Amino acid sequence: MKNIFLKISILIISLSACQKEDFTRSGIINDHFFLKSDGQNMPVTVAGNIDSGKLLLIVHGGPGGNALAYRNNYVKTNIESEFAVVYWYQRFAGNTQGNNGNVHISAYREDLKKLILLLKHAYGEDKKIYLFAHSWGGFLAPYFLVEPGNEALVDGWIQIGGAHDYALNDSLTHAMLLKHGKEQMDQNKKVKDWKSIVEWCEVNNHHGNSNAAKLNRFANRAETLIGEVERPAIFESDLSIMLSNYISISSGLTNSLTSNWYNITGPAYNVKVSKQLHQLSLPTLLLWGKYDFVCPAGLMDDLIVHLVNTQPEYHIFEKSGHAPMYNEPELFWDTVIDFIKKH
Repeated sequence: MKNIFLKISILIISLSACQKEDFTRSGIINDHFFLKSDGQNMPVTVAGNIDSGKLLLIVHGGPGGNALAYRNNYVKTNIESEFAVVYWYQRFAGNTQGNNGNVHISAYREDLKKLILLLKHAYGEDKKIYLFAHSWGGFLAPYFLVEPGNEALVDGWIQIGGAHDYALNDSLTHAMLLKHGKEQMDQNKKVKDWKSIVEWCEVNNHHGNSNAAKLNRFANRAETLIGEVERPAIFESDLSIMLSNYISISSGLTNSLTSNWYNITGPAYNVKVSKQLHQLSLPTLLLWGKYDFVCPAGLMDDLIVHLVNTQPEYHIFEKSGHAPMYNEPELFWDTVIDFIKKH
């Protein structure tokens, strides 16, 4: 393991204290360093087969989520043996350090660009980089890609239950909760649990921060009420994943609360990424859980309509919710591996 402290300016990567040889450039690697940007020290772990020439860059959910939460034993064994995986903590997320810095969504976009430039400098310009964007990360990735010049920096985009349009997302969640809730009650399934969700949705709309937050809580709860959603025993508990990856529970909680306090997603409601998606032509894979109430599959349909120059590949996981990488891991990761090998 190597610990590297890196300071990156907006346009120039400063590597005065670290040279390329500080990074592991062959074999199965396990590098750890910090991306320092605008008052935030963001941990990055790069683990896996760097000889593959391909890096899978995790753009995690949240805001305030956890990059290494995706690194369970299945991923370590089956995915890191195929490619190098980049686990990047975003600003005000997980183990990231720093009490100040820009909280606007544009700062997150700039951080992502800095990280990609750093990865190319550290591991080679010839390395291919694929964005693996989940949930909130599914807003950040396309928001980054439609910025002029950014698409050329990566070689593929994998979107998993992503929130590229927050207003549309809330409306779809509201409608899905009502539809499935009524269906479940008609079938006499978990009636007491569904009743409170349905009754709230019948008298409240999806507009406003308070309603959006309530819908998100209902969406996460609703997934647990669907018997068709698989929860395989091969996956460890959240706690065991955190302990095995040395994830600080206290710092993760603090950063998550900070992200909510600053209402980081607020400006995202005014960004219409869909209108700019026709500009993109990079290989794209869309992956969704059938029972994703948090970011319903209608968002995937919207992406397909607007990605007119990419001909995206897509897959619906019939026994999954918001995180098909956990619900149907073998099928999910086989689909990801096939896509990356093809592109």
